[in-house]
Amino acid sequence: MDPGLVCHVCGAQNALSAAACNHCGAALSQHPEGAAAGPPASAPSSVPPVSAPSSVPTGRDVDATMMAPDGGAAPLRFDPATGQPIAAPVGGEDAPPARTLFFGALQQQPVVPRLVVIKGEGGDGATYHLQQTATSIGRSEGDITFVEDPFLSPEHARFSSQDGRLFVQDAGSANGVFLRIKKPTPVGDETHMLVGEQLLRLCKQPFTDGSPNENGTYYYGSPRPDSRFQVVQCLAGGGEGRVCSAEIGTMSLGREGNTMNFPDDRFISGHHARLESASDSDEVILTDTGSRNGTFIRLAGAQELFHGDYLFLGQQLLRVEIA
Repeated sequence: MDPGLVCHVCGAQNALSAAACNHCGAALSQHPEGAAAGPPASAPSSVPPVSAPSSVPTGRDVDATMMAPDGGAAPLRFDPATGQPIAAPVGGEDAPPARTLFFGALQQQPVVPRLVVIKGEGGDGATYHLQQTATSIGRSEGDITFVEDPFLSPEHARFSSQDGRLFVQDAGSANGVFLRIKKPTPVGDETHMLVGEQLLRLCKQPFTDGSPNENGTYYYGSPRPDSRFQVVQCLAGGGEGRVCSAEIGTMSLGREGNTMNFPDDRFISGHHARLESASDSDEVILTDTGSRNGTFIRLAGAQELFHGDYLFLGQQLLRVEIA
């Protein structure tokens, strides 16, 4: 056999002057003639044939290019001791980068509206998840009941959920469903309002014209005010209390320093709300003037609810959560 260098990877015979194996491309060590170390001249049957790289590697770990199972080129690394390919480490530099998820994927969970009971001093109480399409609330009937609340009707209100939207409707209750206003809101004739503990009714009916009776006799009484609307206090158990007229088209409500004051109401703010006639129409606008406990109006018909709304049913104050 001609003198030469034996490749320590594949066992192929190479010329003495060769720097790399002409069969597998591995770097060759220079040994005295005939004393080359390595396996016998015939390549082991377990070593897969590979094509020589275009450039000569310099390390003992040899990078070669083989065909991946899908036909593409996959970089492989060989063990210099056995000649066997070494699998790329999971998560190493040869691993494919992790796929980035779109943020919107986190928001694809179905929205389930919730009602949170507000306890004394503003703390959160029980939370009710409105899983069904329709949910009813009452004192003794419905999906959610408050048996200790004597101001709730047996079935008081109904909630319906449609495509992530929530609606509420009075179920014919005696005391109604009240929604806290978030901005100046038009109120119609005979609309009921909650201001602190006061249940008030707006009256837009004009006073009689003061004409005499059929005998031509005029009724004696106080001078007639030039009023565009009145506010009537509704008493517990029925009946009317105080009546206040808006003589200049504006009325303020609160504990003190207002057109209509309620000094003994611990839940009303000093300056709680304001009613005023619109300048361009015959509407009366109700505005909350920064009160602590809010101003509520009684709903007539179905009303859509939004995240952060507050409802008053019987003696239950509820917060709506939809997000």
